Amino acid sequence: MIEIVPNWHPLWVHFPIALLSVAALLFWLTSLKPDHHRAAMLTSVARWNLALGLVSLAPTLATGLLAYNSVAHDSAGHVAMTRHLWVALLASLLFVLAGLLAWRDRRRAAGAAPLLALLLLPAWLALMTTGYLGAENVYRHGIGVERLPDPDDHHHGHNGHGDHDHDGAPPEARQEHSHPSTEMDGHQHHH
Repeated sequence: MIEIVPNWHPLWVHFPIALLSVAALLFWLTSLKPDHHRAAMLTSVARWNLALGLVSLAPTLATGLLAYNSVAHDSAGHVAMTRHLWVALLASLLFVLAGLLAWRDRRRAAGAAPLLALLLLPAWLALMTTGYLGAENVYRHGIGVERLPDPDDHHHGHNGHGDHDHDGAPPEARQEHSHPSTEMDGHQHHH
């Protein structure tokens, strides 16, 4: 199998987020104006997005559980990953229920039944919370990150990057610390 660093979960997570969000949005829009001339077509698109989003949950959850049990993490990271896992399971359950309601209501010409439209709100909020918590795992806790950059190893102000530095020092203050450029990774770096 092709190795993706650190695992396949980041590849899959975007499918259910996008597909299920589009499904919820289209169900809500077509429920507001079910008599609109495009409502039936958009309801069909919503159903397909919901179905494909539900299918994409399987590899997303499977690779997420694999990551949960395999990526390096500390105690705070474990708490964050566990919170992400439980909210992901809640979002998945709510969308599976929404899928069952949509299937039961599949003969409706346009829009969603009130119960489906109502259920999609907490389902979508749980999905968005899951995405936020996943991003927090990576960007706040460094989970799944194999290497953190060394900010002292790179300063801007060269090769079209603009005249700024990550440490916020003005250009005049940086010039006194500047050294001749060195070639590294195809970029000119000033230290």
